[in-house]
Amino acid sequence: MSNDTTGNPIILDTFSSAIDLGTLMRRTSFSVESIKWQQPTTEDHTCKITDGAGRAIFDELCVVAKDSKIQYYGGGHFNNIKIAQNGVSSGKVVIHLRVNRRA
Repeated sequence: MSNDTTGNPIILDTFSSAIDLGTLMRRTSFSVESIKWQQPTTEDHTCKITDGAGRAIFDELCVVAKDSKIQYYGGGHFNNIKIAQNGVSSGKVVIHLRVNRRA
């Protein structure tokens, strides 16, 4: 599989090069409902995601293989979302964005 940045959720599973969602999606900001790291394969694997200023917004360590981790942000606003090359050791990252609905 390859990274899918066209839908909601965004699904990322290839981390051999750096990922800059702002550039890929031509956006400057994101409202995030949740970020889930799905099924890391091995204990001690890591997943680190940062904002545009390099601040960690998701930084997890796998302590049990195949145990997914999720953080909820309730529509929290981030100036870009980035993952460094090999910033995710294994598994997938699923990012649910807040969708603005009109009545």
